[in-house]
Amino acid sequence: MNSETFFQQKQAWLSNQVNVDFPTPESVKGRDVYLKQPAKAAEEYTLSSETLPETISVLLVTEHRLTIRWAITVASQWDAEYDEVLEFLTQIDLCDDYQLFVALDGMKPVAACLSQVIDGIMYVSDIALTSDAINEHAFLNTVMAQQSIQFESTLKSCIKN
Repeated sequence: MNSETFFQQKQAWLSNQVNVDFPTPESVKGRDVYLKQPAKAAEEYTLSSETLPETISVLLVTEHRLTIRWAITVASQWDAEYDEVLEFLTQIDLCDDYQLFVALDGMKPVAACLSQVIDGIMYVSDIALTSDAINEHAFLNTVMAQQSIQFESTLKSCIKN
């Protein structure tokens, strides 16, 4: 797989989240806004020595209340359409193919991303940072470490999209 395929499949998976009998108008509008975002140029990120402050925890999203914190963080990238994108992202049903991560400083979400590991390569997108207390490199280092454990593979780099 390459980063373009990852982006297209991720978009299709997220789009299908509101293919239900009675989606809310806000979630459908939020999906449309989300899907209009252009693909970012793929960029390889290599593991570095940067670490997170001790007050910040990075969690794999495994339950709805963490999904809400993840959605709040990712939706923060939209100003005018924040409410609609938030409504859309909170509808996500977790699956094994994609992993959502949220970083919390105490209980406050400060970073989020979506990740997938295929054939020993980690792809990551929707990276959102909402605090100066965290930087992208330290956040991605922690996500890679967690994905390495989950997939029993030593990840030393990832493809950001």
